[in-house]
Amino acid sequence: MTRTKSRSFSLARLAGIALLALPVCVLPASAAAPLKPAKPAPEPVFNRLHDYQEISELLQGYAAAYPEWVSVESIGKSGEGRDLWVATLTNPHTGDHLSKPGIYIDGNTHANEVQGGETTVYTLDFLLKNYGTLERVTELVDRLTFYFLPVVNPDGRHRWFHQPATANFPRTVVVPIDDDRDGVADEDGFDDLDGDGEITQMRKKVPLGQGDFLLDPKDPRILRRAEKDELGDYVILGSEGFDNDGDGKINEDPIGYVDPNRTGGFGWQPRYVQAGSSDYPLQIPETRSIAYWFLKHPNVAAAQSFHNNGGMILRGPDAKLDPPYPRADIETYDLIGETGEKMLPGYDYIISWKDLYTVYGGTTEHYYRLHGAISFTNEMYEAPTDLDGDGETTPEERNAFDDLMTFGRQQVEWKEIDHPQYGKIEVGGDRHDVGRVPEGWMLNEEVHRNSLFVLHHAYHLPRLSFGEPVVHKVDRDLWRVHLPVLNDRGIPSVTAWAREKKIHRMDIATVDGGKVIASGIVSDPWLDQVELQEHRPQRLEVGGIGGYDTEILFFLVQGRGEITVTYDSLKGGKIATTFKLEEAAP
Repeated sequence: MTRTKSRSFSLARLAGIALLALPVCVLPASAAAPLKPAKPAPEPVFNRLHDYQEISELLQGYAAAYPEWVSVESIGKSGEGRDLWVATLTNPHTGDHLSKPGIYIDGNTHANEVQGGETTVYTLDFLLKNYGTLERVTELVDRLTFYFLPVVNPDGRHRWFHQPATANFPRTVVVPIDDDRDGVADEDGFDDLDGDGEITQMRKKVPLGQGDFLLDPKDPRILRRAEKDELGDYVILGSEGFDNDGDGKINEDPIGYVDPNRTGGFGWQPRYVQAGSSDYPLQIPETRSIAYWFLKHPNVAAAQSFHNNGGMILRGPDAKLDPPYPRADIETYDLIGETGEKMLPGYDYIISWKDLYTVYGGTTEHYYRLHGAISFTNEMYEAPTDLDGDGETTPEERNAFDDLMTFGRQQVEWKEIDHPQYGKIEVGGDRHDVGRVPEGWMLNEEVHRNSLFVLHHAYHLPRLSFGEPVVHKVDRDLWRVHLPVLNDRGIPSVTAWAREKKIHRMDIATVDGGKVIASGIVSDPWLDQVELQEHRPQRLEVGGIGGYDTEILFFLVQGRGEITVTYDSLKGGKIATTFKLEEAAP
């Protein structure tokens, strides 16, 4: 089990030691050449959004251009039959993808939170285009495996792009639910009344005194609430739509709301507790397919999801009543998240339930609690419309940003139409790609910064190596071996939570070439104190190597000549070293 040990021992004891580990044949960055595509590689631009079909074609294009390095598979189908494409990237010459620490990256969990798809694709593109050129990229691709699922919610993304939508709708996966309990599902949703492809707002001018709002005399796009000493002549009617089913209500039964980020396998709650929940955990095919995929990829030690908006780097716990994170894991999260605040100006690294809101059945907790993966959710983008810096955006400021920076692109001009229930009304307001999604000229930077945060996260995946073995002769053909195992990155090979709850197997150290009489972990190298393993000494179970930490393995070995020690970590990869059973010269 990993413990807090004297850092001075690790640095003094191990400084200058030549590492003997040879986990895989990883070439130094200087020796790696840039990748040459077998076919013309995709050249996407990231100053615009891509629909589901375009993202699917980009992934297939990368796999065709780099067939040894990139593979693409469908891990399941959405509710409407679209593929959930996962792209895998790793250096094929440094081992199989399952043999290396892995990071899983996804986007577009919610239908309207689209730019996570671009960020996921950008990360793949950045790694491929910069391998052999940027040393950090080369090291990451050689050492790790990257898994990319750009679109968790294919049906919702397709509808947001190709059907009338708002900034907040659709959010759900596409599944019919009878929200108004009239025996028919999804029969009274939003309607594009003027046929412009946008779901905007409805307002109606009424006789003076019958309304709650007044037109702003300086800007007729703005309705301001009437003061106590004023009479209003406008009412706000909500989003575009009419009473489709004749029940006297408008827009009360749109696409059934099932939230993929409320259907996970940890902390799930039913609908009367958590809006957007399904009938049971992992009911929908999208999250169920991801859950099955995770079970087949136990090497995943980190996970990153991209949502929008608000400019946040979120970690769990997601609910106040969830178990607290162990202190050692909090230190790992803080190491990555606090640096993320520097990489993403304006973003806040926060705890979901404490600083935002409670989530039951969230995916970030699913990945951490059930798979031992250090997991973040980034809420991408915060519209820079607070022009005076007072912390609030007024309608005047929002309109000024639109006028000055987009020349009015962001809004649909108000127009008068005939409504079947309300008579003459006006429709207009924000387009559906406003508020939660940056303009194209801002998108590229937003995508790049979040992508580089992912690579910072990946950089801290465990990197294990052996220190110099210390061998002492105990008796004829009997040797005491102390062998340090180092992790020079921030994420442990086994999280404290995984160790505490035994959610996956621990690391295993074995010896070939000699008979292991006893084994354990050295707790004090100066006093020769060892925590012995009581059973099966030939298979030493280690509770992981902490971030920027070392464990010293103890073996009492009977034999002659050379032995090989192998350290096998589910999340940290496998390393091996061979040395002689002989005492070093004084």
